[in-house]
Amino acid sequence: MSEAAFRAFETRADAARALANELAGVLAAALERRGSAALVVSGGTSPVEMFHQLREQAIDWTNVTVVPSDERDVPPDHPDRNEGMIRRELLQGPAAAARLVSLIPPGEIPERFHAVVLGMGVDGHTASLFPSSPDLQAALESDDALHRLSVPGPEADRVSLTPRALLSSRRIDLLFFGEEKRAVFEQAARPGDPAEFPVRAVLEQDSAPVTVFWAP
Repeated sequence: MSEAAFRAFETRADAARALANELAGVLAAALERRGSAALVVSGGTSPVEMFHQLREQAIDWTNVTVVPSDERDVPPDHPDRNEGMIRRELLQGPAAAARLVSLIPPGEIPERFHAVVLGMGVDGHTASLFPSSPDLQAALESDDALHRLSVPGPEADRVSLTPRALLSSRRIDLLFFGEEKRAVFEQAARPGDPAEFPVRAVLEQDSAPVTVFWAP
């Protein structure tokens, strides 16, 4: 089992810039080789600066497909909808020409991705694979690309790409910030049950290399 590469940066802007530059290279290479590219991105606040860097990259965005890693089951115009955040923060400028696939209702999800960018929560969740969800184990074991998960509390139900789909990628990048999350990652990076820290589902595998981009 390969170990995730951990890259620490002095500032969050530095981490965002480095990841954006690498993703642009990966997408450009895929476009040159295959004529198309597929990218999975997470929601939340952590990737916003990276999105701003990536959207200005001079690549053929008309042939790039962007897929959210997960989605809240809320109306399309709801402020918590990841799809809306991706449109506002990534699909602007040159990147506005890219095609965004909705998860609710599900659009046509590519069978393989050239890059997957995920975040990680302080509970060790990634995408919408939450340790508190009663549907987690079924999602971890699913052969489908998508799985619906209920989340205890007032949060809306979620739809998430499953590990099977996420691992169908040439590379996986984890982008998260702060000392608290670094400590959680160090626990999750130890062998154990993905039900405890679901991010282990992308760490404990040999299908796709994983790189962490972190800053305080």
